[in-house]
Amino acid sequence: MDSRPWEKSETAERFRALRRKAIMKQSHLAEIIRISRQSISEIENAHVMPHPSTWNRFADLEAKHNQPRIVLPVHWDWD
Repeated sequence: MDSRPWEKSETAERFRALRRKAIMKQSHLAEIIRISRQSISEIENAHVMPHPSTWNRFADLEAKHNQPRIVLPVHWDWD
């Protein structure tokens, strides 16, 4: 898969943005999407594009993380 430099940059930023938002280390993200920490580093430094299967696992995680949280009331009214 040949990619354009801007695609690598955008992908790198999405990986970094998710990690910042989730307050997550590269090693933790790597474990979740089942690749090495070094691969995360290469992606975030825009050296490589993730494999399609890696991209799919990342996109699923990103989508789950971006879903709005349900806010429950502090006091439930049981009557």
